Amino acid sequence: MTYLNSFRSLALATALGLGISMSPAAAEEAPGVTADSVKVGSWIALTGPVAVYGVPIRAGADALINAVNDAGGVGGRKIEWLVEDSAYNPQQTIAIARKLITSDNILAAVIPHGTAQTAATFPFAVAEHKLPMLLPYGGALDWYQPTPTPGLLGLHVLYEDQANALGRWAVQDGHKKILGVFGAAAAFENVVNNVEPGAKAVDAGATVEKLAVKIGTTDYGPIARGIINKNPEAIVSIQLLQEVALLSKALRQAGSNVQLYTYAPNVANATIELGGEYVEGLKAASLTTSPFADTPAAQEYRDRLAKYFPDQKPDFVSFLGYGAAKIFVEGLSKAKEPLTRASLIEGFHELKAYDSGVFPPVTFSSDKPLGGHFLNPMTIKAGKWESAGDAIDTDSFK
Repeated sequence: MTYLNSFRSLALATALGLGISMSPAAAEEAPGVTADSVKVGSWIALTGPVAVYGVPIRAGADALINAVNDAGGVGGRKIEWLVEDSAYNPQQTIAIARKLITSDNILAAVIPHGTAQTAATFPFAVAEHKLPMLLPYGGALDWYQPTPTPGLLGLHVLYEDQANALGRWAVQDGHKKILGVFGAAAAFENVVNNVEPGAKAVDAGATVEKLAVKIGTTDYGPIARGIINKNPEAIVSIQLLQEVALLSKALRQAGSNVQLYTYAPNVANATIELGGEYVEGLKAASLTTSPFADTPAAQEYRDRLAKYFPDQKPDFVSFLGYGAAKIFVEGLSKAKEPLTRASLIEGFHELKAYDSGVFPPVTFSSDKPLGGHFLNPMTIKAGKWESAGDAIDTDSFK
């Protein structure tokens, strides 16, 4: 790099940090942007137990991006989406973020995977380098409140709001004695703590007890027997999908037909594949519409997934990745020239009730960085996920 280019890069970084508007000449130095390409990146768990989410997320998003690139890209620019395997490890994710920012020179992180993993990058990626974090798979309340994380635009209904919705749903179904089963980690407990406020919002007499289960447990027989002794009317499970399947199986084999509810990450083919007949009747809140629906968006997704990733079966998880990438492309298309990190964020702010056909309509603005607030109730019936009612507006909980 020449001295002049080094000086310009330093000036750009300084101006972004101070919030100074850039001249067109300096703005052209935006990282990852050329006349014919835009480079963005992500960290996704492609190996390990959480790869059951990561692999289809990447496939779905790549199917959309590949189709867009084959059609000429966005504004004449092809999208380079650089994906690194985080193995769901926060320290590994930090190293990936450093590489993507300092070596690959990405414009933004797009669909970064994992709440704790993405949050671990904030001091370096967000605070130091002002990297936009666009449409992460995950999220936490403190990302948005009391002060929104700069450059973060979220898509997923907060896990806390999902748990609140599940508590409400269980009581509306007539269950007043609820057990919240969660993976024994602070992140899961923080989520399950929101079941009780949701339940009591519907019926003040509802009760919610919590039960922590060690993450990675495989023998759920003793746990199921202990749960049966507690005699709950419903269970809200905030666990990995493998553990939801094991819990359901153990309960059914022990003779319990207690109704189970779970949150959006577990609306996946893998839940049915692992749980079989034992997850029949499981209820869950989905972030997306159904990938199996007879709609133009779902058909487009199935066709593109078959074209670019023939080994991947249509699934809610890859549909989610596809929809997130579709929203990214729409935001990118709205960004004004010269394309910079700031203009990209402003492009997203142009999305008002944008309907991707995958997610319920989303809206972004400077005071509304979390674009999604609707959940779709789903249930497993005859070995398939089916709609279980009208969309839930979590903004109505506020």
